[in-house]
Amino acid sequence: MDQLNELADLQEKDPTKEVMIEAFRKHGAIQTYRKNEFVFQENDQPSGAYYVDSGLIKISQSSEEGQGITLFLRYEGEIFGNAEILTNIRRKRYAKCLVDSQIITLDGRKFIELAKENAEFSYSVAVLGARRLLQTQKMVETLISRPVAWRLAWFLMQLGNPTDVKLEVQVPLSHEEISYVIGCSRQTVTETLNKWRDKGLIDYAKKKIVVYHPNRFFTDI
Repeated sequence: MDQLNELADLQEKDPTKEVMIEAFRKHGAIQTYRKNEFVFQENDQPSGAYYVDSGLIKISQSSEEGQGITLFLRYEGEIFGNAEILTNIRRKRYAKCLVDSQIITLDGRKFIELAKENAEFSYSVAVLGARRLLQTQKMVETLISRPVAWRLAWFLMQLGNPTDVKLEVQVPLSHEEISYVIGCSRQTVTETLNKWRDKGLIDYAKKKIVVYHPNRFFTDI
């Protein structure tokens, strides 16, 4: 559980991020996106950075076979798309809404201006980059050292707010997309969920999963 707690710590609210969020709200433009609508696509010239006011976004990359491989999820309250603004390179991945979402776009020129002229904003950007790097390093360690069941359980915990009794989550990803995120096969995701359901640990149908007694779920699996 120590590794789970460390991952959670890296995802906790960062006080320095409030400076960036304030800038997005002051200088940005809010826009509503529908489910499955693209925020940006591969090879786009970056025109802005984005803040998820509400909704859920997947950051994916096309494989050589043309399939979309989901690399990250960006939740409500998270910022994305800023790296290409700072490095001035075309988008290597695409961002797509998994549910209806509201996103605040901060123009790329304004983002650069704030990064150069506002010390607090620059520090916030640097902290965000450092936290993302640590999250990535920890996720790589998790994918290498933890079994699939643990990785799948951790993924489900990120999608909702558990109570002592149960955790209800809407899962907007297919089993294949989940397999890309946690590093296994689609068949393994399906078999693991079926096994948990047979043991009475979860119920699931279509896109909804109910996890019973999430506070001891990692012990029971």
